[in-house]
Amino acid sequence: MNYTAFFLNLPLFQYILMKISYNWLKNYVDFDMSADDLADVLTMLGLETEGKAEKMGGVEGNFEGVVVGHVLSVRQHPNADRLRVCEVHIGEAEPLSIVCGAPNVAEGQKVAVATVGTSLYPVDTTEPLKIKKGKIRGEVSLGMICAEDELGIGHNHEGIMVLDAAIQAGTPFNQIYQVEEDYIIEVDLTPNRIDAASHYGVARDLAAFWGKKAHLPEIKLKKENLSGKNPIPVTIADKEKCKRYTSMYIAKVKVTESPEWLKQRLESLGLRPRNNIVDITNYVLHELGQPMHAFDADQLIGQQIIVRTLEADMKYTTLDGEERELKAHSDLLICDAEQPRCIAGTMGGLKSSVTMETQNVFLESAYFDAGTVRKQAKRLGIHSDSSFRFERGADPHMTETALLRAAGMILEIAGGTPSEVSDQIVGEFPHHEVELSVKRTHSIIGVEIGQARILEILHLLEIEVKEDADGDTLHLRIPPYRVDVTRAQDVQEEILRIYGYDNIAPSPSISQTLSYKPYQDEHIVRQRYADYLSANGFFEIMNNSLINKNLGDDQAIALVNPLSEELGILRQSLLPGFLDSIRHNQNRQNEDLAFYEFGKTYWKAGDGYDEKAWLAMAVTGKKAPMHWTGPAKNVSLYSLTKEVERLQQWFGFSGELEESDHPEFDFGLKLVVDKTETVLQYGRVNADWTEQYGLKNEVYYLFADFQALLKLYFRSQPQFQPIPQFPGTRRDISMIMDEDVSFSSIHRLIQQANPKMIRSIDLHDVFKGKNIPEGKKSYLVSIELRDDKKTIEDKAAEKITQRVYMLLEGELGVEIRR
Repeated sequence: MNYTAFFLNLPLFQYILMKISYNWLKNYVDFDMSADDLADVLTMLGLETEGKAEKMGGVEGNFEGVVVGHVLSVRQHPNADRLRVCEVHIGEAEPLSIVCGAPNVAEGQKVAVATVGTSLYPVDTTEPLKIKKGKIRGEVSLGMICAEDELGIGHNHEGIMVLDAAIQAGTPFNQIYQVEEDYIIEVDLTPNRIDAASHYGVARDLAAFWGKKAHLPEIKLKKENLSGKNPIPVTIADKEKCKRYTSMYIAKVKVTESPEWLKQRLESLGLRPRNNIVDITNYVLHELGQPMHAFDADQLIGQQIIVRTLEADMKYTTLDGEERELKAHSDLLICDAEQPRCIAGTMGGLKSSVTMETQNVFLESAYFDAGTVRKQAKRLGIHSDSSFRFERGADPHMTETALLRAAGMILEIAGGTPSEVSDQIVGEFPHHEVELSVKRTHSIIGVEIGQARILEILHLLEIEVKEDADGDTLHLRIPPYRVDVTRAQDVQEEILRIYGYDNIAPSPSISQTLSYKPYQDEHIVRQRYADYLSANGFFEIMNNSLINKNLGDDQAIALVNPLSEELGILRQSLLPGFLDSIRHNQNRQNEDLAFYEFGKTYWKAGDGYDEKAWLAMAVTGKKAPMHWTGPAKNVSLYSLTKEVERLQQWFGFSGELEESDHPEFDFGLKLVVDKTETVLQYGRVNADWTEQYGLKNEVYYLFADFQALLKLYFRSQPQFQPIPQFPGTRRDISMIMDEDVSFSSIHRLIQQANPKMIRSIDLHDVFKGKNIPEGKKSYLVSIELRDDKKTIEDKAAEKITQRVYMLLEGELGVEIRR
C-alpha cells in the first residue's frame, strides 16, 4: 500500500512562536553578524528558529526620483469630473503640470511628487510603476502626486500624502522619510523558557553565549528624582494572587498617534499601533518581557485601585468588546471603588483604556500569580501577550524597571507630569537553592571543561555561586526569573547549552554489550512493532486525548477548565480520533487508509481515576490500487483477521477467536487467551458511528490491550517452524446460519474435521440483510489444507471438506451454499 495521508496531531511539547527584530536586539547586546547567522546561533542556544531571517521594511528603489512639491494651484479638469489639474513647484525654474484624481489635493499643500522617469513600487503589486510624460483626457501630466500605497509605505489610498508645510520644495523625499530596513527572526519558544520572551531576554542569552553582559535600555527617569504624591492609592486585597504592584500617575499627557519609529517597531512584530500611550506599554512588554497596563485615570471611580476577587459572579465587557462571565472568589481583578476595570494580567476593560481624549494616565506594572492568570485566561478564552507571560512566570524584579522605562518614554513622546513611584511588595520572591557537583557535571556533559569555565558560565547566567570547602560542591542561588532552573540537572543543561553542543566531540569508539536475554523494555517493543506496522503499509497517527463531551458517559472525566466545548472530556475510546482522522483525509480525496495508534483511555474508578494503554488499528477504502490484473478490492474484516494472525506471531502467543458484542461494532470478533483473557477485539464499525462522522466507506477497527500484549511477549520464547515442503490447497465455504451461532463454535467444528491437515481457518465476510432470511446471517470462511509428507490430492481435500459440511450441518444446523 502507498498512502499520502493527512494526520490529526497533538504536539507532545508545544512551541510558542515569538518574533524578534534584528535591529531592536542590537540595542541590548553588541554583535556583528548577519541575521541568518544569528538565527543559527539562537537555534544552538535552544531558542529554535527556522534558520532564516525574513527581511522587513525598506522600500525598493529608496524613493529615487521622488521629491517634495508645493501645490501652487488646482483647477478642475475640463474633460473629467473626478480629475484636477495642478501646478506644482518642485524647486526648478518652471512648475510642473500634473493631473491628479485624489479628492484631498488642495492649493498650498506640500506633497510627494514622482517625476518623469521614476519607478515606483506600490504595495500589493509585483511590477514597478514607471512614471511617463503623457496626456490624460487631453491635459498634459508631467509626474504623479503620490498616495502612501503608491510609494510602497502603507495601504492608504483614500488620498494623496500631505507633508509638513515647513519642508522646502525640491527636497528629495528619501531625506525626510526613511523606512528602517530590518530582519525578523521567528523563534519557536518552549513554554519553560519564558525568560527569553522579550528582546532583552534573548539578548541576555546571546550575551552569555558570547561571554558578555547584556545591557538594559537607558532608564532616563530616576526614581529618586520624582516627587509629588500619587493621587490614586492602591490596596492589594488578595495578597496571594498579587504579590507586587508598582504604579505611577502621569498628569496632562497628550495622546496622539505614535511616532513613525515606534509604529514601525510594533508593526514589524505584527502588532497594530493604537496610540502613543498604549504603544509604549506594548513596546516595553516586547523589550523587557514585563506586561503593563495604562488606565484612563479620570475614568476610575473614587480615584483608587483595589486588587481583589469578586463576592458574586458578574458579566464584564473586555477591551475586545466581548462580554465575559467573571467567577466569584476566583478571577483576580483590578477594580476602582465600584467596579472592575481590568482582569489582572489578562485583559483590560472596555471603559478603562486610554483613548485620544485621555488627559491623565495611571500606569500599572505588577506581578500576578501564574496559576491564577493561567486559570482565568483559559476559562475566559483569552490569549493575550500579557497572559502568555504571566501564566508562565514573569520576573518579579522587573516591575519597577519597566515602569520607569515606560514612564520615561511617555514623558518624551506625550509629555506630562509624573508622580512618585508607588511600589507595594506583599510577598517574597526567593531564589532557587541548588547544589551542584562539578565532577558529576563533567560526567553528564561527557568532557572535562574545567571548574573555572563552569564558574564563568554560571556568572554569565547571573547565578550566584558559593564554593564548598571540598572543592567539588557549588551552592547556587538561581534568580527568580529562571522559572525553569530548579534542579542540578537543569543547571547542567544550562552549562552545556552555553558551552555549546557543537563543542562536544563525539567519542572515537563505540562499545556495546550483547545480551542473550530478551530486553524487557516496553518502549523498545512498542517502537519495533510500530516499525513493523509502518513497513506493512500502515501510518501512525497521534490524536488528541481530549474529545467532545457529548461522546462520553457517566464515567467520563471532565476538565475543570476545558480549552473549548469541543475538548471537554478525556477520551474513553480511541475510535473517535480514528474517525476524525479518516474524515479529515477523505475530505481531501484520500480515501484508502490504514492507520494505527498507541494511546491511552481514561475513566473514573470509584473515588479515583484509571487509565489504560491500547494499540488500535483502522482500515478503510481499497486494500490495493486498481491494476491491469483486475479491479481494486475493498478492505474487509479479513484484512484485520490477517493482522490479528501476524500480531499473534509477532508477540509470540495464540488464542481463540470468539464473537464480540462490543457496541462499537456491527459485527465483531475477540481474541481470547487461556480461555478467559480477552486480548483484543475487532470488527466493522457500527453504521451509526460512520454516519455521524459523514464517512463514505465502511471502517474496520481493532483495539488491543497493549499491557496484555507486553505480558504475553515477555513470557514467550522464540518458536521456529520449518518451511512447508509441499503445497497446500484452499477451500472457500459460504454458509447461512442462525444469528446466535458463534464463529468460535464454527471454528471448533471445522478444526475437528481433521486437526492434522487443516492449517488455518479464516473468516472473510459477514452479511445480514438482502437475500438473507430474517434471524439469519451469512459467513464466508476459507480453510487451508496441507499434508507435511506429500502434495495433498483433490480427492483427499474433498473428503475433508465433506467432513466439515457434515459437522456444520449436523451439529449447528448450518446451510452450506454449494
